[in-house]
Amino acid sequence: MVREIKNILFIMFDQLRWDYLSCYGHKTLHTPNIDRLAKKGVRFTRAYCQSPICGPSRMSTYTGRYVSSHGATYNSVPLKVGELTMGDHLRNAGMQSWLIGKTHWTCRDLMPLL
Repeated sequence: MVREIKNILFIMFDQLRWDYLSCYGHKTLHTPNIDRLAKKGVRFTRAYCQSPICGPSRMSTYTGRYVSSHGATYNSVPLKVGELTMGDHLRNAGMQSWLIGKTHWTCRDLMPLL
């Protein structure tokens, strides 16, 4: 049996309120491209972040773990060596994984380069 691999597009916005999107009913702001993606995907009506600081919150999304567990407690604080991320799990499932944009992602292997 051949398993068809689906594409996943995960978009994480920084400082964009949910009610600033027309797909959630904003009366004057129009976001047609995001609305088109929303019609084809999943929208959430209740979502919470793990940290008020963007880097640790992103790391919680990438790892599926609490900030106190993954250890990236502030922007530019790296994840622990060996910490598995969403990308690791997707690659293990035979998918390609790309991370594009501002992420505050820091890896201990890259620290000498910074």
